[in-house]
Amino acid sequence: MISKKRLLSIFATGLAYAAMSSLVLSQENSNDKLFPKSGATQTGAIVEMTRDNVVMEIRGNKQNFPSTDILRIVYDEEPPKFSTAKQQAAAGQWDQALEALKAVNAQGITRVEVKQDLLYYQGLILGQLALRGQGDAAASKKRLLEYAKGNPQSYHFYELSEMLGTLAVSLGANEEAAKYFTAMGSSPSAEIKLNGRYLLGSALLAQGKSEEARKAFTEAITASADSVEAKRYQKMSKVAINRCDIAEDKAPAAIESLRKMVDDSDTTDSELFAGIYNALGIAHQKSGKNEEAVLDFLHTDLLFSTNPDLHAEALYHLSQLFGPIGDPQRAADAKSRLQSRYSNSPWAKK
Repeated sequence: MISKKRLLSIFATGLAYAAMSSLVLSQENSNDKLFPKSGATQTGAIVEMTRDNVVMEIRGNKQNFPSTDILRIVYDEEPPKFSTAKQQAAAGQWDQALEALKAVNAQGITRVEVKQDLLYYQGLILGQLALRGQGDAAASKKRLLEYAKGNPQSYHFYELSEMLGTLAVSLGANEEAAKYFTAMGSSPSAEIKLNGRYLLGSALLAQGKSEEARKAFTEAITASADSVEAKRYQKMSKVAINRCDIAEDKAPAAIESLRKMVDDSDTTDSELFAGIYNALGIAHQKSGKNEEAVLDFLHTDLLFSTNPDLHAEALYHLSQLFGPIGDPQRAADAKSRLQSRYSNSPWAKK
């Protein structure tokens, strides 16, 4: 049996060189379907795959599709319930996707690509549910590492890297998570690279390495960014740099910077605003302004609670802050909600 340490080494180090090769697939299946993030569904035979590119033969002609432009692939011979699960996963309907997966007869699958893809989606869906307190994060991570070992050239590679890193963070393994997030830096996509730097910086900051974290965030902020999504990751990195300032006892300057971001940013970005208000809450708490900190964390709890980790962080701090300002009942309520909704979160284990 390959050890966890060896699997991590294969994934985070050896795979850096695997991009020079590709996975050649059977050309016998001509009814594979490729669903791009925009545009018409393509039908043909998936004949080659790398982490950055998928080649499909369509009516005798080979066409290239960047992996970052692919929403999902439905293989010929794939059980209908598995195809349904993929569609639901793409829409973020994780509970429904899991139910669809349960109806898939894995023993009846003969095509290797379908078997491997089933392993990936089992890990992905279970992992997403685990991050919401509804499953086993360690078991999900184990499945995804098994998939990574057998599929170094999967078009899922960067999504897989992010998921493994996020699961590692939820398990308190921030040093391990940093290796997965670093792997995202090999993507040709600016969005994935910037997200990887942001996530890497966050993992380093959680380890108390504010100087190294600041370097990762600064690299994200100073990189070239043209798309809306890439610029969004830069804004999140700016919020995170303020967290570095707070960790280095520069709370007043951070508060001023974060308040300006509140005025200048789009409130429809729930994750960004949860990050801003959590950072403000930490800065006010560190400055001894507990009532202001409670108001900050309540913004995340009541208005911007879509991101599980940021919401869990806000609930944790509320459970710690309501008592000192004379409201132990609300402290108990925040703790109860944290433990029931995000039982797998490291915030629930503090």
